[in-house]
Amino acid sequence: MTTTQQSSPSSPALSETITAGFAAQVANAPDNPAVLADDGVATYRELAANATAVAALLRDTGSTGPVALLCRHGVTMISTMLGALQAGRPYVPLDPTFPARRLAFQLTDSGATSLLTDADNGPLARSVATDAGPAPVDADPVLADASTVDLAGMATAADPDATAYLLYTSGSTGTPKGVRQSHRNVVFGARNHIRTFGITPADRTGVLTSFGFDMAVTDTFSALLSGAAAAPIDIRGRGLAHLAGALDERGVTVYHSTPTVYRYLVASLGERALPRVRVVLLGGEEVTARDVRLCRRHMGAACVFVNGYGATEVSFIAQHHLPPGAPVADGVVPIGRPLEGIEVVLLDRDGRESATEGEILARSKHVALGYHGRAEPSAARFGTLRGERTYRTGDLARRAPDGTLTFLGRADRQVKIRGFRVELGEIETCLADLPGVAQAAVVARRAGTGRGETELVGYVVPRHGATDEGADEATIRAALGELLPDYMVPRAVVALAELPLTVTGKLDERALPAPPAQPPAQPPPSPAGAGDELDGVAAVIARTWCTVLDLPSVGRADNFFDLGGHSLLMALVHEDLEGTLGRRIPMSDLFAHPTVGGLAAYLSGADLPAEDAVDAAVERSARRRQARARRAGR
Repeated sequence: MTTTQQSSPSSPALSETITAGFAAQVANAPDNPAVLADDGVATYRELAANATAVAALLRDTGSTGPVALLCRHGVTMISTMLGALQAGRPYVPLDPTFPARRLAFQLTDSGATSLLTDADNGPLARSVATDAGPAPVDADPVLADASTVDLAGMATAADPDATAYLLYTSGSTGTPKGVRQSHRNVVFGARNHIRTFGITPADRTGVLTSFGFDMAVTDTFSALLSGAAAAPIDIRGRGLAHLAGALDERGVTVYHSTPTVYRYLVASLGERALPRVRVVLLGGEEVTARDVRLCRRHMGAACVFVNGYGATEVSFIAQHHLPPGAPVADGVVPIGRPLEGIEVVLLDRDGRESATEGEILARSKHVALGYHGRAEPSAARFGTLRGERTYRTGDLARRAPDGTLTFLGRADRQVKIRGFRVELGEIETCLADLPGVAQAAVVARRAGTGRGETELVGYVVPRHGATDEGADEATIRAALGELLPDYMVPRAVVALAELPLTVTGKLDERALPAPPAQPPAQPPPSPAGAGDELDGVAAVIARTWCTVLDLPSVGRADNFFDLGGHSLLMALVHEDLEGTLGRRIPMSDLFAHPTVGGLAAYLSGADLPAEDAVDAAVERSARRRQARARRAGR
């Protein structure tokens, strides 16, 4: 009886490193475009010069440890990534949208001995660096002078099994884990991608996710190791209004994102199309037949739709390809069959191999090297089977007679929020550590937005003697916002006298009450001399919020994020406001002024600077408590 599956009995021998593969493309077509980004365009020759200059800078420091990168989403980030690799050092990408405390942890935990940044992110880099950590170095001057660099000094030698990067994922114990991946494994994943999708120098691969997310690794290096151009698009910094135009302007042919971002994209297209897109690859969340139909409506006539399944620890594991005209059954799209060089073993609850259903165990020579400095989690997830490395994904699947895999959910408490892997235990640990909280639990629920999204809800038992302010929902969410990325902050936090338990003493998730519906918000009393009604710019902002958040009304002092908003919904607000007001509005302004009144005053030209990063959470918390008190007093 066959209990395992792989698409090929053997993987090609891949000894090439990232640096050698990139150098081969530089030599082959130095003047072809390599990167098309918001912060500029670079040919292969120019990108190589940038990387060589950065490598020289890093060698001059005398350090040999990892290189942390807090840079723009574009030429700057890719140049510093390649520069670190040329210097023989792994890179650690830091996401500028993450809280400073989380970035500081990654900087320290990774053992980074260098920190490269740029003019845009310099202030954040300085706030993240600790006294014991490396001082930030601005890469901009180095890149500005890179045109004079002699490419004869371009380094290509590297150990294929050396660590290429560390990517941090959510940790169940409250501590993020750094996944160590080798040059050999990155090249394997890129080559698989190139071969599967027939990527050539004529292609343009979109890079939509943060460089701290493994999607960006595949998208970037599949371009740079094939002679194609990578097209980073900063949707978190510039908004979704920028996405469709950037895809079209840069001629993106291979589109790759989470289903959430994809659905926002196609919703923004209206009757428009992106005819040059020949591959739509989605991953990180559940994919449905409707997503396929939207692809056939808005993309090129020959566009292939692909549902991809993978993990940071392995990259892509399986894919399901639907060429034009292929029948699509209603409901959830399967995750398909394993890629070349990857074997999928299904394990039952007792850890025995199953022919039809169980936990996905990925078996391959190209499984990650493990978790940085985390022996126990590494031992729990990584192993060997029949002489090859394995990774237990924690995902459940069913295998059909034809070998096609269908995703069934998780075997543990890990969930996907907007495509990001989230351990509920990490959020619970952060919640329980707050001063006013005695016990905490976090669950994932289907959001009532009609967009198929998953949302987080927190439950707390206040500590005996804690002040109402310390256990206040808005205060708790503001405190979590200083510790966790926005997608990990629960939409609602419900206070309970005690957590419900099953007869065996475990948390009874079914007995947890649903969070209360957001009450219709009304404008708070206005100060003397001001009108009670929202008008002008404030009225435009309020209407936009109501549309995006599906609320009947919002108040002048209500906070966008307290009303259930998140970064992708803010991107929709951004798109609508720019169109309605007929002006360019930086996304950062919307995040800096998250209330109707504050944003209206700022956009109307009032002398209202963006909130200071250090005091922002405290100020937001105070406004939230005031708004909560007003609502409670009605």
